[in-house]
Amino acid sequence: MNYFKKMPQGQVRFAFRIVINQHSRTAWEKYIWESTYQEFLMQSQLFNDKTAPLFTFKEILSKNEKAEQLHFLVSMAAHPYILQWKGKIYHLGDNLGNNFMPFNQYKMDIIDSNIKDKNAHEIGITFFTPLISLIDIWEGHYLISLDENLDKPSEGIETLMFKLQPRLSVAFYQPKAIF
Repeated sequence: MNYFKKMPQGQVRFAFRIVINQHSRTAWEKYIWESTYQEFLMQSQLFNDKTAPLFTFKEILSKNEKAEQLHFLVSMAAHPYILQWKGKIYHLGDNLGNNFMPFNQYKMDIIDSNIKDKNAHEIGITFFTPLISLIDIWEGHYLISLDENLDKPSEGIETLMFKLQPRLSVAFYQPKAIF
């Protein structure tokens, strides 16, 4: 018989992206949309031409490469709302509908905006998980473990399953040896 101890396939860091725009439905998204738009209106003045002002984020960025800073500056308006999630990605439920997926970093970017048209304002927020043990991929689902004590798999491992889905990606992968 061939005896071996199967360890998780590796460590992964997931990235999950939420796009927030005029069509967003939750109150949380609407607050972020409104706050980031107001911040964009204020901060874009730093990078816009005062004699011949431009209207869209992409136009401002094309004329002033320093406008790249707007992503970070505008993200400060979203930060208090993101803190409300207390390190859990509430838009990403597991197969049971629970929201256990942790995050420890995020990055906000402006997809586009317009100082004359609020409805053109659109941002993306990408949440990054800490390293998570990827055990396997079964029928379009990630089988993962948040359990940090994986040195005795014969005793069992607590697992979660997440469906492969749009805007959920493996952002980092580190293979682990199988013994």
